[in-house]
Amino acid sequence: MPHTHPQPFWRFWLKSLAVACLAAWSVVSCTPKDEEFTPDAGALLRFELDTVKFDTVFTEVGTVTKRVKVYNPSQNAVRISQIKVAGLGSSAFQVFVNGQPGPQLQNVEVRGGDSVLVLVKATINPDNTDAPFLIKDSIVFTTNGNVQDINLIAYGQNAIYHRAGEVLCTQTWTAGKAHVIYDSVTVPEGCTLTIAAGAQIYLQNGAKLKVLGKLMVQGEKEKQVRFQQIRQEERYRQAPGQWIGLEFGEKSRGNVIRFAEIKNAVIGVLVRAQDNDLGEVTLEHVFLKNMIQAGVFSMGGDVTMVNSLIANCGEHAFAGVGGGRYTILYSTLANYSDSFIRTKPSVMFLETLQFEGEPTPRRIKPYQLTMANSIVWGRQEDELLFEPSRLGSTIDINHALLKTKQYQTVFNNNGNKINQDPMFRDAPKFDFQIMKLSPANKMGIPVSGILVDYEWKARDAATPDAGALEVID
Repeated sequence: MPHTHPQPFWRFWLKSLAVACLAAWSVVSCTPKDEEFTPDAGALLRFELDTVKFDTVFTEVGTVTKRVKVYNPSQNAVRISQIKVAGLGSSAFQVFVNGQPGPQLQNVEVRGGDSVLVLVKATINPDNTDAPFLIKDSIVFTTNGNVQDINLIAYGQNAIYHRAGEVLCTQTWTAGKAHVIYDSVTVPEGCTLTIAAGAQIYLQNGAKLKVLGKLMVQGEKEKQVRFQQIRQEERYRQAPGQWIGLEFGEKSRGNVIRFAEIKNAVIGVLVRAQDNDLGEVTLEHVFLKNMIQAGVFSMGGDVTMVNSLIANCGEHAFAGVGGGRYTILYSTLANYSDSFIRTKPSVMFLETLQFEGEPTPRRIKPYQLTMANSIVWGRQEDELLFEPSRLGSTIDINHALLKTKQYQTVFNNNGNKINQDPMFRDAPKFDFQIMKLSPANKMGIPVSGILVDYEWKARDAATPDAGALEVID
């Protein structure tokens, strides 16, 4: 018989340990605690938000998708037996949970200490009402017999839609339904688009209003006309570059924009010229802000600006290149550019129109500038730039408060004040009201026919203030 050796003690110990472990597995689960589902009715969910709100949802357009996280604060996993939109298929809201579409989902599992992502969209059917209306619903969560919910709110608005290639001839847009512009629409030569007081114009990304004929914007003090982006969520309200802008062709004459706000475009107002044909635009009581390039950019055009403001533009507040005729009266050009780093001066006038990379200029013409009772301010050391004249350009700046290093001796006359802080009340919040101690207070001279300021307050008849806003007594 073969000789056998007794097994070492440690082998008996390992076998005993294995038997003990098998016995323990048969009695106690080894599943991690965060994967064990609890039936406890006290295992409540926690929501990142108690209300998902959509601001101004245009019918036919829908909204951006909003995200909300739903947390399981329990150490154990939970099984959400049902997640549903209360209105189900008739609701204006759609939900997606972890990529799965609603309106109703079953048995959604969430590990202990983990979360689930819920996406919400809103699409509202049009009706015949003009005024904004409120849509409500909720997302209902049922977990271990507990019912919890997240409120859903959307402000809907019917609109009149203008789509790519539409020609606008002899129309009046009223303040009833909002007007929504997709891509580009055109006012052709010989036609006039009138926009009545209080009308609201919304433009899609990449859209512009092109005027070859005439545009008459007839806003009033209490009924401004607004040109703005279509996206109305909080993060988009002050974001520049969301639409292209208002563009005026070289034969477009007699355009007037009065009591209007133009914001969040690439260029607020673009004016073109060709040979001796100069596009012509008058801006009165207009606020242009949050442009990714310029508030007003004229390529040789004829622009008059009175009692108006330009702020927060990525390049220029007002630029005239390739010549042109320009009159700026009682206006505030306060280009703080909080949204971007700006390296170019707020106000620039050049005889030459030439884009970067082009071998020859497109246009070389003289410019004529008259500026009075205005403020040019910003964070740059020099907020003015003038191309040396070769063709007889003329510059008349008087009773203006200017920020400039290069031209401080040139313009330190004619009632101008150089590099003195205008003392705006709250420039970061677009409040360019000057204070009583401002050097712009009472530094102007009367201009015939201009008796009120941007807000329709009376101007001092003898010593008006510089800028768009008269000091409040």
